[in-house]
Amino acid sequence: MPVAGYQRYGSRVPPLSHPRKRSWLPADTSLWTTCHIVSDTVQGRTPEHRIETLFPLAGGEIALAAGNLFVDSFYAAGNGSYERSSTFVWGAGPFGLALAAGTLAASAAGNASRRNQAAADAQQAWRPLFGGTLFVTSEGFYIQTMQGLYPWTWDSVDLMQVVGFNVVIMQARSTSGPVTWRLTSEWSELVFVLWALRRHPHHPQLRDGSWMPANWLDWATHQGYRPHLDRPQITC
Repeated sequence: MPVAGYQRYGSRVPPLSHPRKRSWLPADTSLWTTCHIVSDTVQGRTPEHRIETLFPLAGGEIALAAGNLFVDSFYAAGNGSYERSSTFVWGAGPFGLALAAGTLAASAAGNASRRNQAAADAQQAWRPLFGGTLFVTSEGFYIQTMQGLYPWTWDSVDLMQVVGFNVVIMQARSTSGPVTWRLTSEWSELVFVLWALRRHPHHPQLRDGSWMPANWLDWATHQGYRPHLDRPQITC
């Protein structure tokens, strides 16, 4: 069964709002380039589009694209508990009584706020994990953060699903155990297709074309940027 937060398989990627009226975005350039790389890959050609990297690649590995990456993880930030405040100020006379009433109200409001925050933290949800740079290669992808450079091979990823424009969810095996991450990047679609072609060529989103926003190919062509794919459905 899909992990909580997934869309069901076979559901269409949400279409771009008013696709014929909006401007061409950098994300569209990335998707257009993705079509070029995917077309070359499907036809057995070495992709023409490539980039240089500041780190070495394995023999025969080609760096294809790089861009910003935001990673979320699905978890609860707390267990529902919170520290209750009982702050109280004693005072004499009208001023003292007013001060005491004020501290009681502030304490109650603070407790209510902490209680509500604790309840929200106890709910499992997608929460920011880290950000960095994504490098996509012919053999997998690398994630660069301030803490280091982390390689992921296609074989280490067991499940992947496109859930929105530039957003994929993956389940994979890391050196510290299994992870379930949501990746947001302008190269998310490229990661998905290259992984699916290598690991799961019969993936339903690859076969029905729902990995790409609906009608994007026609829209891009009308903008004067005809993609290198004539259809989003890919069969091997």
